[in-house]
Amino acid sequence: MIPKFGAIATLIPSSVLGGAMLVMFGMVGAQGIKMLSKVELNNKNLLIIAISVGLGLGVTTQPALFQYLPATVQVIMSNGMVVGSFTAVILNILLNHTRLQKNSRGIVNKLGHPLACLLKFLY
Repeated sequence: MIPKFGAIATLIPSSVLGGAMLVMFGMVGAQGIKMLSKVELNNKNLLIIAISVGLGLGVTTQPALFQYLPATVQVIMSNGMVVGSFTAVILNILLNHTRLQKNSRGIVNKLGHPLACLLKFLY
């Protein structure tokens, strides 16, 4: 059954597939811009966006960057989307994370950066 669908897909002209891909990737880009428009673009968030996009593009344009790492790590790190997304998540946790805590009167206190909270807890 599936080879029949594959045969039908090969009949679609490449220009039609190119047009469909253009619309598809355009919609993905537009949704990304729409999501970023809802984010408060302060200095921390701009730094996160800049570093994530820069590392993602850098890995894509310089594939030999990880040539001395083990093959399993190369497979993961050679994809710019993976590197950019991972960088954005890590930087967002490090730069924007604040813990909220309710006290006995229901007042919410910001505890601040997670590393600072850990240091307060340890010392």
